[in-house]
Amino acid sequence: MKRILVIQSYEPEYDGYHGTEHKIRNEFRRNHIKADIRTFYLDCETYLDKEEKARIYNYLDSLSAWRPDIILTYDDQACYSFMNCDHPLSKQIPTIFAGVNYPNWSLLKQHPNVTGYWDRPEFLKTIKMAEDIFGPMKINIWTDETPLGKQTTGSFLNELKEKGINYISGAYFTVDKNNTYTFTADSSLYGSKTLTTKPQKTFYTMVDGRSTKSVQLLWALSGLARYSVFVQSKRDFTSKRLGLFASAPTITVINEGFGLKEGLLGGYITPYNTQIELSVKTASEVLSGKPFSNIPITESPKEYLIDWEEMVRWNIPLNQIPKNYQIINMPFFERYSSHIILFGICTGIAVILLISYLFHLYLRENRNKQQAQEDLRKGEQFLSLALAGGKVFAFQLRDKKLYFDKDFYIAAGIKEKPFSIEEFQNCILPQDLPIFNQNIEMAISGDLENNISQIQCMFDNKEYQWWEFRYTYNKENDFFSGLCLNIQQEKEAKQELIFARQKAEESDKMKSAFLANMSHEIRTPLNAIVGFSNIIAEEEVELSAEERNDFLKLINTNSDLLLKLINDILDLSRIESGRMEFSFGEYNLSDLMNDVYQTHKFLMPEGVELKIEKPSEAVMLNTDKHRLTQVITNFINNASKFTKSGYIKIGYNYNPRRMAVEIIVEDTGIGIPKEKQKAVFERFNKLDEFAQGTGLGLSICQVIIHRFGGEITLQSEENKGSRFTISLPLHIS
Repeated sequence: MKRILVIQSYEPEYDGYHGTEHKIRNEFRRNHIKADIRTFYLDCETYLDKEEKARIYNYLDSLSAWRPDIILTYDDQACYSFMNCDHPLSKQIPTIFAGVNYPNWSLLKQHPNVTGYWDRPEFLKTIKMAEDIFGPMKINIWTDETPLGKQTTGSFLNELKEKGINYISGAYFTVDKNNTYTFTADSSLYGSKTLTTKPQKTFYTMVDGRSTKSVQLLWALSGLARYSVFVQSKRDFTSKRLGLFASAPTITVINEGFGLKEGLLGGYITPYNTQIELSVKTASEVLSGKPFSNIPITESPKEYLIDWEEMVRWNIPLNQIPKNYQIINMPFFERYSSHIILFGICTGIAVILLISYLFHLYLRENRNKQQAQEDLRKGEQFLSLALAGGKVFAFQLRDKKLYFDKDFYIAAGIKEKPFSIEEFQNCILPQDLPIFNQNIEMAISGDLENNISQIQCMFDNKEYQWWEFRYTYNKENDFFSGLCLNIQQEKEAKQELIFARQKAEESDKMKSAFLANMSHEIRTPLNAIVGFSNIIAEEEVELSAEERNDFLKLINTNSDLLLKLINDILDLSRIESGRMEFSFGEYNLSDLMNDVYQTHKFLMPEGVELKIEKPSEAVMLNTDKHRLTQVITNFINNASKFTKSGYIKIGYNYNPRRMAVEIIVEDTGIGIPKEKQKAVFERFNKLDEFAQGTGLGLSICQVIIHRFGGEITLQSEENKGSRFTISLPLHIS
C-alpha cells in the first residue's frame, strides 16, 4: 500500500473537487498501485500568503507517523505554497504537480524532487475560439496589478508581440522574456468604448478587475459592451463570478471553474480529468521504480472545450460550433438527437415490415395447412405401402400390451397376438433388458432425446437378432406408438467392416515396416562390399596377397550379411503378428565385436575414429549372431549420422554377479535432449527429420533385444554425445 498526499489549492466545497479523490484512486488502481490517499485543502481564497505557508507547514509537520511516498499538488497556489513553506518534506518527498499555469521557476530549481505538468495559458488560441464562433470581436482581458495578475498580463502581451501587435487599450507596450512590461499612452490609439457595428477585425483591451472604478467596471459588464468577449486569465475572489455578471460571453485560458456554473463559455485548456490521468500515471511510474531525474517538466495537452449550458445561455446554435470542439454538460438526448431520431424511424419501419411479414406468414401457413391436410391423407396410403416393403413395422404400447402390424408377425414367423409386458421382456436378451427399461422410463419423464432403443430380441425361439425401436410417448393418453425394424443385417455388415478394417490396418503396418527398413538395414553391408571392392580394383593401391585375401574375406562376409539382412527384412514384417523367427547359437562375443569393428572402421565419416574396447577374457553368448550384429550395426550407423568429430566406440564388459554382459556403443556426437530421450525407441520417431532413415531402427532393435531377454538403456547429454547399452543374460532359459 502506497501513501499518497494530495494538496488542493481551493476550499473543500469547490465544485471542481467533487469526486476527485475517487478519480485519483481509480487511476492508481488502473496503474496497478494500491493507494492510501489523504487530501489537504489549502483554501487559498480565504488566507493570505503567510497564513497559507504556515497552514501547509503545520499539516506536513503532523504527518510524522504517516510519511507519504509521493505528493500530488494541483493548481498554482498549492504548488507554490508547498515549495515555499520551508518544511523539510518539501525537498525530500517526490512531488508531481499539475494544473500549474505560472510555475515559479526559481523555486523549482531549488526543488529537484518536484516535477510535473505545466498548464501554460495560451491566450491567442483561446481567442481563436471566440473568432471561430463569433467572428471578429472586441476582446476584453480581465487582469489586475497583483503579482499573478502582472504575470498573466505579461504572458498575454508576449503572445501579442509574437503576433506583431505592440499596442493595446490606447497605449503602446514593451515586454521582455520575463513578462515585465511598460505602457506608453498614445491618444491616437484611443477609440470609442461602445461598438455600434461589428468590427472588421479583432482588437484587444484590458479590464482591471481590482483597480477599475465602479462605474467603469459596470460599463464593462453592462449590455452596452456589444460585440465583445471577455477572457478570464486567472481565478480568484475578484474574477470567479465575473463571467456570470458580464453582458457578453466569457472564455478562459485556465480550467479552474470551467463547467462549474461560473459563467465560462469555453477555452483552449487542459481538461481536469487529463490532469489527474497524467499526474497519477507519472506518480505510478515513480512508485514503480522509474528514476525521478528522468522525468522533465512537460506542457499539458489541451483541447477546445465548450460548456453546453453557456451555449444555451448565449443562444449559440450547435452548428456554429466547429466539429473539432468538445462539448461538455450536453444532455444525452441533445448529444444523440440525430441517432435517436434515426433509431425511431428505423424501429417504425421495422415494426411495419414485421407486421407485414407476420400477415404474409399467416396467409402462407393457412394455405400450407390446407395443402398439408391433403398431403397427409395421400401420405398415409403411401406410408402403409412403404413400411410393408421396407420391413418397418408400426406398434403401440397401451394398457400394458404391445400391438404390432400384421406384417410384423409374418416377418417374425410367429402367431399374431398382442404381447403382454412380461412376454415381450422375455423375448429381449437379458443383458439388454435394463437398457430397454431405462429408455422407456426416460421417455416417459422426457429425458430421452431420440427415443431410440437398439436391443437384441428372439421372437421365434431360434436366435437373437438386432431390432431398433423408435417411439414417442403420448403423456395425455398414456401410450407409446412408434416403428420397429430388424437391423440384424446392418449390424453384421458393420462388424464385417470393422474386421476388414483391422485386417487392412495390420497389413498396412506390416508393409510399412518392410518398406521403411529396407534402405536403412542393407546400407552398411552394401557399403562394405562396394568399398572393399573399389580398394581391390584400384590399380594405384598396392595390396599384399594377405591384405587382398582379408578384403575378399570381408566382402564375402558382408555379402552373406547382406543376404541375411534381406531375409531378415522379410521377417520383420512379422513383428506385428509376433511370428518373428530367431536362430540361437553359442558365439564368441569378442570375435563378433571384432567382425563389426573391421566392417565399419573404414566407413567412418572424415574426422571420426571408430574405437573398440573389450576385456581380455572371452565371453560365450547364446544369441542370434546376425540379429545382434544388426542391432550393433544400427547403433553405429545412427552414431555416424550425428557425430561430426571425435570418435565412436564399441565394446563390452562382463558382469559376473549379474551373469550378464553389457555391450556399449558410445559417440561424441550432438547428443539427445533429455525431453526426447524417452521417445527414441518409439516407432517412426526421428530426432532429426532431415536425417536419413525412417525412425523404425531403434524400435526394431528393442524388439530384438527383448526377444533375447535383455534390455537397452540410454545415457545422453546434449552436445557431448550418447551411450547405448545392451544388457544381455549369459543364459537364456
